[in-house]
Amino acid sequence: MKVVIVAKTRMGSGACIGAMTFDGISLRLIASDQKTNDKFNMEYNIGDVWDIEYAPIEDRPAPHIEDVVVHQKRKLPIIDDISSFIDYQITPKIGGTEALFEGMTQVTKAGAQYIARRSGIPPYSTMFWRPDKPLTRDSDAKRIRYRYPTPDGGRTLTFVGFQESLPEIPVGTLLRVSLAHWWRPKDMPDGELRCYVQLSGWYTPKQAEISGWEMVDEADEEQMAAPLSSTPTRKLTNLPLTLSTAQSILKKVFGYDEFRNLQPQVIQNVLDKKDSLAIMPTGSGKSLCYQLPSLMFNGLTVVVSPLISLMEDQVMQLRELGVAAVYLNSTLSYDQYLYTTNQIRDGAVNLLYAAPETLMRSETMLLLEQSNVDCLTIDEAHCVSEWGHDFRPEYRQLVELRRRLPDAICLAVTATATDRVRQDIKQALAIPNAGEFIASFDRPNLFLAVEPKTAGLRQALTFLDAHREQAGIIYCSTRKQVDKLTADLSANGWPVLPYHAGLDARTRQKNQRRFTREEAVVMVATVAFGMGIDKSNVRFVLHYDLPKNLEGYYQQIGRAGRDGLPSD
Repeated sequence: MKVVIVAKTRMGSGACIGAMTFDGISLRLIASDQKTNDKFNMEYNIGDVWDIEYAPIEDRPAPHIEDVVVHQKRKLPIIDDISSFIDYQITPKIGGTEALFEGMTQVTKAGAQYIARRSGIPPYSTMFWRPDKPLTRDSDAKRIRYRYPTPDGGRTLTFVGFQESLPEIPVGTLLRVSLAHWWRPKDMPDGELRCYVQLSGWYTPKQAEISGWEMVDEADEEQMAAPLSSTPTRKLTNLPLTLSTAQSILKKVFGYDEFRNLQPQVIQNVLDKKDSLAIMPTGSGKSLCYQLPSLMFNGLTVVVSPLISLMEDQVMQLRELGVAAVYLNSTLSYDQYLYTTNQIRDGAVNLLYAAPETLMRSETMLLLEQSNVDCLTIDEAHCVSEWGHDFRPEYRQLVELRRRLPDAICLAVTATATDRVRQDIKQALAIPNAGEFIASFDRPNLFLAVEPKTAGLRQALTFLDAHREQAGIIYCSTRKQVDKLTADLSANGWPVLPYHAGLDARTRQKNQRRFTREEAVVMVATVAFGMGIDKSNVRFVLHYDLPKNLEGYYQQIGRAGRDGLPSD
């Protein structure tokens, strides 16, 4: 099993190691040679990724049930940004010390916090916490302690990590908090067993500002942190929910004179507060089917979006139009996250974009329950279906969010879905009576052609010669093929960039942003690239290898010609 090392604390001349699996499970790694090796566990470092084989320890007394004995291990490449990994996998508690361990902590006269066995035991002994006040180092103590301020003198946590201690730990720092082993004071032989709350380590807000999963350019970060622009559409409350009003906003805000095919029918159904399922090809304007109503509703429209890069691009484009749009994801710093959630609570937001993993967190669902949500939109809704080619399990859990927002209508949109997938989407989202709107899949501006693959590189170069100074995508079936073809095309002078899941997140993000923003870049990619790419002038899509099926082929060629101009 792969684990990330998230804490290293002192244990004599050895170390106690905190780890987290890639599905959010906390573990303590116990060395199999701990009794004979006085430098046990010193080979681990925070941020390391290890592939381990382990065995749980039977009959461990709660709450120390995370202990496992490691029998074999192999070191893997490190993770770029551990704080973003933690935020993604597990929800840190936010607030004062009452947030620690389900509020079960007690306090000694000196302010030291502990869990008492007789008075309740939490189901875990490690957690993450973002304090709402700074913690200061207590220089008078024999051990390094950090004090959280309270009117009665404060609460203290002993620091047991290997990091260099800070004079002050800032508000919002991501802290790992753990419980020591059970212990009874010598002067209290009949006293209850207790374990003290200790501070295992920290990741400062500065470290968390840029995510190693999805990088954000500095200019974009400043823009996303800036206050939402005041927008006349946000102030126009109690608008008549009519198609004529929608058409007026279509012209005033988005600059279009007329609706495209099927847009009026879908928008009218949404304005009538009816659940809807819209199957509309790429480039047909699916986004306007929820963006326009969001500017007419008094409440919030929540958009489930599968990719961080996609939601970032959409939000930035909407803000340029004066629309109050925000997103919640792991790229936000702590201050940005607080600012965004406060804007949502204050009713200052039209559109909220978030991934299903973010929306299913307890604090996000509570935020939405406290907000006035009018519409829940599921973008790329084929991901809901187990029969869809991009099935993602997290999408199947969205029905719980749907149930907790009973007054919100549901709009599911995607570019392609068979009848079986459509029925599965409606069942999975509990919208059995949703109106179905299926657009024609004929796109006259796309020229389709197939030819036998006889000399792939030569054929690709001939094809590219007919598309000089144009942006396009070349799809390959494997990562190895992407790397080879990228090298071959680059050697022939073509401005190509690679994209596949084997590249690190920073490189993928950088390449995707270059493709989106530059005019004549050619992206060589696996099908991991492309879902939701909002680039209107993609002039060609070339499949270097045969697509898996016609549905996937249609989805991929849909990225070409979104501006309505001829594309190959």
